[in-house]
Amino acid sequence: MIRAGLLALVLASPAGAEGLAGQALCAAAWAKVSEGLAGLGTNLTAEVTQDGDWCSVRAPVLDLEGQYTPDLHVDRLMFRGSALGWIADGSTAPEDLEIVVEGLRMVVQTGNPQMDWLFAAQARPNGIDAQASLSWDAGEKVLRLDVLSVDFPGDNLVELSARVDRVDLSSPGAGQMSMTGFVLSEADLRITTHGLFEGYLLMPLGTAFLPYEGDMVAAVDALRTDLITVVVNLPESSFSVASKDALLALIMELPNPSGELTMALRAAPGTGPARVAGYAATGVPDTIAEAAPLFDGVSLDVDWTHADAP
Repeated sequence: MIRAGLLALVLASPAGAEGLAGQALCAAAWAKVSEGLAGLGTNLTAEVTQDGDWCSVRAPVLDLEGQYTPDLHVDRLMFRGSALGWIADGSTAPEDLEIVVEGLRMVVQTGNPQMDWLFAAQARPNGIDAQASLSWDAGEKVLRLDVLSVDFPGDNLVELSARVDRVDLSSPGAGQMSMTGFVLSEADLRITTHGLFEGYLLMPLGTAFLPYEGDMVAAVDALRTDLITVVVNLPESSFSVASKDALLALIMELPNPSGELTMALRAAPGTGPARVAGYAATGVPDTIAEAAPLFDGVSLDVDWTHADAP
């Protein structure tokens, strides 16, 4: 929900009357978000109200197209910040934005009323809570993700912060130009997983890379060997020996990793769409050597600490 919401905020174009405030501002900003999501082929239902200095939406549902595609249900979504005026009518600079998500659930829609009810009831105790805080420095043209924290059921957590340079949100046109000219200069990620990988990544990765039939254990071992080869060949200018060892330890725990992963990326002068633009014509690089330009000036420190589930 947060990812889709942030994308919708980028797509929303400021236009209309100036000087909105309170409930009117909440409604106008929410309308822009809904319009942006509708452009992505989704349907967002719910009404927004003002709750102190927050805009609050009770029980929104993001209806994604396609049968068996999980719809996103939320107990409550809240947002606030000067960016709301920019989203709604362009009346304020988008200096800050906060988003809080309570009780996010993914509910499969099958078309069968019985199964749909059962899936919805089954999903209710497995809600996900999240919060995000962003800030934009107009002078430095820096967009900061001060925090993105996603608290999953059980002892499972994802935390991310990042700095993105060359971001100009002074006008809709400048914002669109920034979509191709921005560079990521810093990012810090921490993931605590005790079932998180199996619950959210194992199925899509497994169906994408494992054969439909045959010896699955042998197939997984072959994939693990391929991953080990990739890690060993990563450039030491970007990946220290300690970082490689951490990645190798994590790979050896797949498909049931249990512990904490931390990653700290630093890039000078930054990495962004311009770095990968050349591969649009040549295709995805087949070797680490061919991908060397992607790592120029980039360092990634990785640590993996095994810990049994509590």
